[in-house]
Amino acid sequence: MATKTEVAKQYVEFQQARDFDGLISLLADDVELKMPMAGEVSGKDAVGDRLRNQPGGDSAPQLEWSDPEEEGEDVKVAATGAPFGPLNLVLSFNDNAEITKINIAIGRNGGGFEPPPLDMRWAKAPTERPPKPSYLGEDGFTLAKADAGSYGWAPEHWPYENDTPRGAWPARDANRGLPAPYTIFDKHEVWADNAADLYELAIRERWVPATEVSWGSIEPLDDHVEAALDQVYTYISETQYNSNQMLMGWLQEISYGYHEVKLYLSTQVFDQARHLEAFRKRALTNGGGLGVQQPGFMHRTVYASFKFTELVTYINILRGSFLLALVENEHLVRSEADRQLFSNTANDLQRHLAYGVDHLKHYLRHNTTNRNQVNTWLGRGEAMMAADIGRDGPMREALILALGENVAEGKARLKELRQAQLQKYLKTLEAASVYKHEENLIPAFQRVIDEP
Repeated sequence: MATKTEVAKQYVEFQQARDFDGLISLLADDVELKMPMAGEVSGKDAVGDRLRNQPGGDSAPQLEWSDPEEEGEDVKVAATGAPFGPLNLVLSFNDNAEITKINIAIGRNGGGFEPPPLDMRWAKAPTERPPKPSYLGEDGFTLAKADAGSYGWAPEHWPYENDTPRGAWPARDANRGLPAPYTIFDKHEVWADNAADLYELAIRERWVPATEVSWGSIEPLDDHVEAALDQVYTYISETQYNSNQMLMGWLQEISYGYHEVKLYLSTQVFDQARHLEAFRKRALTNGGGLGVQQPGFMHRTVYASFKFTELVTYINILRGSFLLALVENEHLVRSEADRQLFSNTANDLQRHLAYGVDHLKHYLRHNTTNRNQVNTWLGRGEAMMAADIGRDGPMREALILALGENVAEGKARLKELRQAQLQKYLKTLEAASVYKHEENLIPAFQRVIDEP
């Protein structure tokens, strides 16, 4: 039978070779494991699972182990090379030389984390030291002014999978940390030259529905008018909820190299949440209530976006154009509160369109094949929006009632609205360098515009 020291030496060899089957064969059935920052587990199966799933996996640092030494009834082995300082491995055994306890402690004497020795090399990192800005102007110290020199350069491909800030000096490989969940590392997939400026603009133009809308100005309306308006408010609130939750999910995919874009998109997420809140409140504030849910074809198209630019095509370009033309329609305004709601929302949507236009231009310039992809996404979005508009009887009737003094006038103004939405959409595409798209509109989409 092997001695305890020999078993400890085998344990270390199996650990170095990441031979977990061999390592687990040394354990007693009632073995206990204690690891720093990971707690305690007991039982051969549970300990085996914990050992197999140690942090770091195949990229775990190779440690330098000392020869095993007996300390009373236990055997101790020390290791160096771990990122948190020296390790102490203490093994206990039963009479059959099976390991019954594994105690892994950090520090020379198991006293815990030991910081590295003081060293001022970090203060000499070869990062750029930009001069202090001499004049900030009325806009103040903006993101664009802060990201001067090399700090403002966003590479075509971002090489780091973790949270290395753009412009910082990367840590040594051993200290660089685990990868983040990013999947977007190429600039053309998210970039817009105006992202930093739009971020600053969004911060300055933020508004608070609870206190910056004159809710007291809303007067009682005829029941059919209130019901019609509430259906419109329900539509806007529901639409922005869908855009909001999908855009939020994409933020974690974008790597740190394009922080201007992430900062701007965070404001768009907040804008959409604000629209959800504000129009929900408006539907509930004047004796009415929420209306009927949309058919949801466009919602599911947004959910199914495989690429970030595809999502932007749907929620910023197509949906954004139609929503902006809707809230710009003066015939829906019945009070000062309505005017404020529509005006502030329109201002937000103009920023969303501006980002969508600039991003789409950048994406199309990157590769000529991208134009085919964008045209496919536009066709898919138009088809699904046409399916929604054509089947959404409650919204159609609500708009007729809300836009006109009678049915005939309401129908005429609905047709004007649809034409305004189409023109807003086509002009947005033209600004994004998608020209003469009116020749390529999906027939069903053109039909719901011409025959509302």
